[in-house]
Amino acid sequence: MTTDMAPSKIAQHDSSQSGVAVVEMEHLKKSFGNNYVLRDLSLVIKKGENVVILGQSGTGKSVLIKCIVGLVDLDEGKLVILGQDTAELTDKELLEIRKKIGFLFQSGALYDSMTVRENLEFPLRRQVQTMPKEEMEALVTEALGNVGLAEAIGMKPSELSGGMRKRLGLARTLILKPEIMLYDEPTTGLDPITSREISKLIL
Repeated sequence: MTTDMAPSKIAQHDSSQSGVAVVEMEHLKKSFGNNYVLRDLSLVIKKGENVVILGQSGTGKSVLIKCIVGLVDLDEGKLVILGQDTAELTDKELLEIRKKIGFLFQSGALYDSMTVRENLEFPLRRQVQTMPKEEMEALVTEALGNVGLAEAIGMKPSELSGGMRKRLGLARTLILKPEIMLYDEPTTGLDPITSREISKLIL
């Protein structure tokens, strides 16, 4: 594992040393003009691992996440997601890969005009147009139960606390049962107690 993202740190907790690699990065490089954000970053993440990248603002954490999900193109290097080299995939194939990746934005990216229920139904309707109503209801109930928000199902995001909105964003991401989960500063702006709760939910 090599990186020049200093002063960022990459901490790995490996729960399955023999696990299958789900993300493989080899000598990734990305710059914006003269601003070199990613410099020769190599990292392998296996199924079952939790990896945390720490660093000051502007050291490339969010850029790396956006490269993984294909929102930003790499300048150099090789990126393999779930066994597929992203440079060799068509746009349609990349879209299929993205469906297997959950991405929790720093802001939560919730729809304020929708209720909690509607926020959770939205990704389901978008990706599985023919899902039976009963199955969708069961998934929404399960997702809200997992993050302790069952009682908030009819509320709007504006009626929720910062911690509750973060949990709702997590539930909306997990409802599609992604194979890979990415988080962009999931505990930013939260008090220490709520931050610990979110960290436990992530684990």
